[in-house]
Amino acid sequence: MIDHQIGRDVHAQSYAMIANYLQERFCDISDCDNRRVLVDASMNPEDIKAELRRRNMSQRDLAEAVGMSENHLSKSLAGKRQFRLVEMDAIRLELAPAPDHQTLRTIPLLGAVPAGKFRPEEQRGGRRIAVSDPSTPPNAYALEVDGDSMDLIVPHGTTIIIDPDDKALWPGRRYIIQTDDGQTTFKEFQADPARLVPCSSNPDHKEIPLGGEPITVVGRVYSYTLRDVDLPRRIS
Repeated sequence: MIDHQIGRDVHAQSYAMIANYLQERFCDISDCDNRRVLVDASMNPEDIKAELRRRNMSQRDLAEAVGMSENHLSKSLAGKRQFRLVEMDAIRLELAPAPDHQTLRTIPLLGAVPAGKFRPEEQRGGRRIAVSDPSTPPNAYALEVDGDSMDLIVPHGTTIIIDPDDKALWPGRRYIIQTDDGQTTFKEFQADPARLVPCSSNPDHKEIPLGGEPITVVGRVYSYTLRDVDLPRRIS
């Protein structure tokens, strides 16, 4: 008689041969005939890489999302290592389309932007956030607001989405502005005279005149999400 554990090992090796396909369900050795596996659609390494490009995701993003070693994922996508069945199942779940067949897009969260005086922007990579607005600009990225100089619009800690391709200054719109030495701030632009205006419950924040030193418009604030109760109340 064949030992039960050996039988399971043989079964696992056989089942792993089809691990490069999307499985409809996990294998249960007590109720499995891998000659009759139901397959949703094939997914080979090139399919996975194409889907990552379409979603603007890196291999690191996918590895972190499915709990897989980035090195193992890289080798598997290069054909130097075979995907394990559990890995392919996790990738299938991560890359599967939403029920309405629309994929939820993600954008990079690049760090924090000061909402106060000009100071260096905090950079930290590796994180992404989902965006549901289909009109979100193609090169958009997200920043977290650090400070209260704009808290009548967005409080400290709010995530804002930046359009780096929209740099035309218009009065009443909000922008990320940077000086030549890399100091950054998030403010509202107003003209006549050109200046950066705080929208704050804190009277310590003052307008910043423009024109004395060269500046760079990093991008316009495209959107932000917050609850109404997060905003401070105006004092009449």
